[in-house]
Amino acid sequence: MNATESSSWLGYALDRSRPRVGIRQLGDRVLLLGRQAGNLATLFAYAGAEAGLRLAVLDVDGSISPEVHCYFKAFDYRSMLYEAFYLEGEDPTHGQLVASAYAAALDLTPEEEAILSAAMQKLSEQNDLAAPSALYDALNGVEGFRGFYVDKLKGRVGSLRALDSARDESFDWLMTGGAFVNFAFAPYPQAGDLASALFVAKILDLLRASASRPDALIITGSHRLFKNLTRFQHSGKLMTHLLEAQVPLILSSSLPVLLNDRLVESFPVRVYSSEAWNSRKAWKQPAALACSYTICDDRSGTSMGFVPRFVRPRRRATDTRLPPPNRANPELTRTILEEITRFDSANRQSVVSYLSPQFLAADVGAEVDRLHSKGFLTLEPKQDGNGPKILAYTVTESGRRLLQELNN
Repeated sequence: MNATESSSWLGYALDRSRPRVGIRQLGDRVLLLGRQAGNLATLFAYAGAEAGLRLAVLDVDGSISPEVHCYFKAFDYRSMLYEAFYLEGEDPTHGQLVASAYAAALDLTPEEEAILSAAMQKLSEQNDLAAPSALYDALNGVEGFRGFYVDKLKGRVGSLRALDSARDESFDWLMTGGAFVNFAFAPYPQAGDLASALFVAKILDLLRASASRPDALIITGSHRLFKNLTRFQHSGKLMTHLLEAQVPLILSSSLPVLLNDRLVESFPVRVYSSEAWNSRKAWKQPAALACSYTICDDRSGTSMGFVPRFVRPRRRATDTRLPPPNRANPELTRTILEEITRFDSANRQSVVSYLSPQFLAADVGAEVDRLHSKGFLTLEPKQDGNGPKILAYTVTESGRRLLQELNN
């Protein structure tokens, strides 16, 4: 056994004929199930990193222990969300995957997913962003769909218009492996669900043409993306394309009862924590020991228990703090200053709404706040027609000088 093989092992097998359990013997489709799925995902990430595998980790539910973060380049999901929103080229595939991501996160019907696909095609032709704010406006011009479904869908999409992002990092980190993306700090659960689904859609689109790809993709909290719905809802394109992807998959779920049944059946190797294995109604094997895990391998029709190895964090100090957002681009700064100069009663909400089709709403809001804090903008009471006075922005003298510099 060489050094790579010895470091890729997961634990001690309870079967004496097989002293150790390794990652490589489990194949390219592995599902981790049970209340201890987070510990299992931590173990797989640790063993894979120790073995030198280039892993891409999407920690949707934040269940992977911080002890293994130092083995990866860690990112906050907002640092790559801008690129996940971006629709490039006239190929409709990415747009359809993004529409399926929205459908999975919002539990949309097939009719609503079809409306989103039409809107995505329109945005894709314009090389635009699939951000909720841009999508909300694009739904107004979708041909062939009117009335109740569109209005209802706009209300669902509009609830996500405050989804925050920053234009900092590239998906190249994920495609080359060794990257860890944390979704645990999303402002609300649906934001995390949508962001993680958009990441999956972007990765699947890149896998079609990119020469580089990770050795394996780990996704935690998979029941939040691929729900076991009580009635038929969306078409499930995202799940279908994920299962067809030419990349090894390791998915985990701490709530397997909520996980899509078709997804579970598609994974030939499933690893259960003790309580998940012992609660199975159809099991005929001996009960699993507490704190052990059981591998159910449909390829050979066998099951095997093992005790996990110890996860040893690295001793070296590693900075895994979230990357600070970059400043907005000069074009956004210039546009904000020009629009506020042109309109007498511009406030933060009106500026964000007016510029959101052109820029990401989070970027516009962040740049307005920065310009205000730096003294380039000031709030003054202004008369709005015949109504009461309102607080609106005015470009200060320093702001005019900045605008002049940007125009030169």
